[in-house]
Amino acid sequence: MLEYTLEDNELTDKPGDLRAQVVNVVSYTQNDIIDRILKTGAGLTRSDVISVLEAEKEVVSDIIADGGAVNTELFNAFPSISGVFDSPDSPFDHPKHKVNIKLHPGMVLRSAVSSVKPKRIAAVVTGTIITAVTDLKSGAVNSTLTPGRDVKISGVKLKIAGASEDVGLYFVPETGAPIKGDPSDIVVNNPSELIAVIPPLTDGVYRVRIITQYSSGKLLKVPHTFTFDKDLTVGAPAASEPA
Repeated sequence: MLEYTLEDNELTDKPGDLRAQVVNVVSYTQNDIIDRILKTGAGLTRSDVISVLEAEKEVVSDIIADGGAVNTELFNAFPSISGVFDSPDSPFDHPKHKVNIKLHPGMVLRSAVSSVKPKRIAAVVTGTIITAVTDLKSGAVNSTLTPGRDVKISGVKLKIAGASEDVGLYFVPETGAPIKGDPSDIVVNNPSELIAVIPPLTDGVYRVRIITQYSSGKLLKVPHTFTFDKDLTVGAPAASEPA
């Protein structure tokens, strides 16, 4: 089975479009291939198989080095040249021009691909994760917030980015609407760390929420939301959480 997950398709403008991401592909080395050949019972020794494969590798390399093409049932390989030539008389110039090898599957590989059975599996959650919230005024971790002072948020894919008006850093009270921090008060905005000025919150218990379109150097079409699961208190001291 060829396992795949479905994830947001950043190459289209239509919300909800998804693309397949192949996962859990098992890679096989030349030794693995030799082991499989030996299991076919062809009467060959490991030394026999290694000798043939090494000879094939050397011959194919020599053909390509001579500017030739190789056409087998497994693959087709042929040379090409890239780069711009200024005139019909321009010579090949190594800094400007480059010889490339183009590879295409042969008949056997094309047939094998047609027999692959795809299987969709559940995607692993890889979005924003908050691991700690530190009140820089008191040094308390995952416990208190000091309005008007800085808070440091540590985690994964925290960077706040995107054109959606929902994107931002929020402080969510136990009751009432979430309070969005001023974007200009975010003084450090990195994937692994945010530092921002805490807005003028009233006394109570809050949770930190991040809404962002950021994902590993690219922007998602639809923002995703992560709310930290620790209660943070304003107006009442609390001991720091043990490391």
